[in-house]
Amino acid sequence: MNSCCFTGHRNVTVLARKEIIPPLCEKIEQLINEGVAVFINGGALGFDALSALCVLSLKVKYPHIKLKIYVPHQGQEDRWSEENKKTYRYILSKADEVKILAPFHSVGCMQTRNRRMVDDSDCVIAYVRKNSGGAYYTACYAEAQDKKVFYI
Repeated sequence: MNSCCFTGHRNVTVLARKEIIPPLCEKIEQLINEGVAVFINGGALGFDALSALCVLSLKVKYPHIKLKIYVPHQGQEDRWSEENKKTYRYILSKADEVKILAPFHSVGCMQTRNRRMVDDSDCVIAYVRKNSGGAYYTACYAEAQDKKVFYI
């Protein structure tokens, strides 16, 4: 395995963040030690931001790893709070590669981004707490593509 992507909910409570971050960073580090060097992230709020920040923190110890951001469309952050925009800009500025997949929002652009991340990855780290929504469908798509999915 060489590459891994992330899928998870946008709404992650403060309590859930405290519970997610340690096992998330541990799983990422384990995968690095197993040869994963490329991490693909959707650049969204919630789990995407947490996972991107974990990868960036681990780049200090493992400078060879890469963070790629697949932005579903130009301006996805336009309606976000200033705090979320600041975190997003930080992540983009530290990423090794940023791909903007569409010039504007359209129906299905998030699903297109999610499928592309899975297609370009060998495995997936998922934070899924309900049987509906983008994170759930992305994890199901990954399993259908015979990708290993690690649930946090």
